[in-house]
Amino acid sequence: MSIHYRKQITLVPKLLRLNIGSHGWSLSFGPRRAHVSYHGRGRHSTSVRLPGGFTWRRHSRRR
Repeated sequence: MSIHYRKQITLVPKLLRLNIGSHGWSLSFGPRRAHVSYHGRGRHSTSVRLPGGFTWRRHSRRR
């Protein structure tokens, strides 16, 4: 059994959030339906929620 921790801090309402978890941190820019996230370990991702319950995501690493 593992222990997980997650805390989300809103820096600018509906635009910028700081996410802190047991494995690191990330910054999320944009509204919840379409946002870009930059993670502390060099990874970034883009996510868009589409109508009908579908989600498009793209993950990549810094080179």
